[in-house]
Amino acid sequence: FLKGQLDSGTEAFRLILSDYVFDETITTLRFKSGRHDVAVAAGRTILDSAAFERVSVEPPVFDAAWSLFLERTDKPWSFTDCTSFVLMENLGIRKALTFDANFRQAGFATFP
Repeated sequence: FLKGQLDSGTEAFRLILSDYVFDETITTLRFKSGRHDVAVAAGRTILDSAAFERVSVEPPVFDAAWSLFLERTDKPWSFTDCTSFVLMENLGIRKALTFDANFRQAGFATFP
C-alpha cells in the first residue's frame, strides 16, 4: 500500500507491505519463474530495503478480513485482498500500488 505524507510541501510515500502480500509475492515469483533463487533475491530485496515497512496480519485483522471475505460473495476478492483492505482501513491508507482492480472495487485508489 502507499501511505502518503505531506512533508515540507512535497508529497512523500511509504510502501507498506503485509506479511500475507509478501508471502503471495514470493510464492508467485517462485512458481512462475520456476526458480527458487529469483524468489529469494526478491524477498531479500524487499526485506533489506528501507523503502518497505512490513505489517503483520494480527488476529483482529484476520477475523475482520474473514468476515469481509464471507460477506462479499458478489466480489472476486481473495482472502489476501480482504486482509489488505482491512489493514488499509485500519491504517488510514487510501492508495494501493497495484494493478489489481479489486482494490478499486473496494473503494481504494490505485497507482499506477
